[in-house]
Amino acid sequence: MGAKTLCIFCEAELGPDTKPEHIMLNALGGRRTTKRVICSKHNNDFGGGIDNALAKQIEVLRNLLQLESGTGKLPPALKNLQAGSERINIRNDGRPELVKPPFTVTDLPDGKFNVEFLARSSEDIKKMLPHLAARLRMTEEEVIKQITQNGQAAIVEMQPDTVHHHISLGCEEALRSMAKSCLVLLATVTGNGAVKAAPFAAARNYVLNGSPEFNKERTQIDSRDVPSVDDLRNRFGPFFNLIYIRSDDAGRVIGHFTIYNAISWQIVLAEAGGPPNGVAAIVSNPLEPATWEDVASSLPDIPFGWLDAADRVYEIERARERLVAMVKHHVDNARKTETARICDDVFAKHGVTDDDQPIADPNAQQTIVGEIARRLAAHALGLRHEQKLSPEETEAMLRCKKK
Repeated sequence: MGAKTLCIFCEAELGPDTKPEHIMLNALGGRRTTKRVICSKHNNDFGGGIDNALAKQIEVLRNLLQLESGTGKLPPALKNLQAGSERINIRNDGRPELVKPPFTVTDLPDGKFNVEFLARSSEDIKKMLPHLAARLRMTEEEVIKQITQNGQAAIVEMQPDTVHHHISLGCEEALRSMAKSCLVLLATVTGNGAVKAAPFAAARNYVLNGSPEFNKERTQIDSRDVPSVDDLRNRFGPFFNLIYIRSDDAGRVIGHFTIYNAISWQIVLAEAGGPPNGVAAIVSNPLEPATWEDVASSLPDIPFGWLDAADRVYEIERARERLVAMVKHHVDNARKTETARICDDVFAKHGVTDDDQPIADPNAQQTIVGEIARRLAAHALGLRHEQKLSPEETEAMLRCKKK
């Protein structure tokens, strides 16, 4: 009968029914899991506690960079943000939406009304019609007739004002999650027995219960570029995540956790007596979560001396440069997405719905190019774009039909 495999945080036996644990946090795009290091109870406890704390801290960055989780879930939406005088949500696809009712009705003195729809498509408007009709005590046909025959309709597009985000990384709970990931990764290399031994007792207790003393004495923020950062960027993208663990002759074990190539933390997992001269590593590309590596010999070598010499002076400018790179990536992607949306919208308006559909009429070509140019210019300048609709266009939109 083989030896039992026990959880590194308790005496629970692990087996086929044990819940898989992500080594690199799922929210960071981690794909590799193991059932042979921690029990299902601690998996659940960490997921709702320290892992959730770290996941919450990266929500803004995940939304800005549009980073899926390791299991393929879209980034979280950002709710109820102040944008000038408005409140907005940023959806999990990165698109902003006003926090307003889907439609508003303003009654006019002459018995008529103004109605404003907050929608992204004619399909959205069509879904609102029954509710609008109920509000006005009319049939849907009467509402369509009133809007198309007795008023002027227009489509209005505008950008929200600047949204200011607060990003905070590295509270004690988040650092406990990082320490847990380091211990789990190490156990996949050394075996659980080594990580359950006395040299790692303080680190295990820190993960389970927290410890101001451990947090102060054995964790350290590190703003240095990791060695061979250019190689890692080339292989795993500009915002790679990295866990690298190494020990010296005396069994001093250092874990180094890098988030999005923006900021790192050094964690002393064992001060002495751990497995000597060992190494474990895992790196992932959050832009493409399927790209990752956990064979340390296939990755750039990071010497123990470098890991043990965390920069005690936090260089804010280095971190700022990396965050600026993230914002630039977000802006570039958002610009490409909005440019494609505007082009598709203009082409569809003029009946061009297929990429291979020719536009033979020179006048139509000129009209389309001119309209795209005007809308892109308005978008670049942050100006409101308004498109007046004919009664026929209005009716087509309300009925969700092509002209």
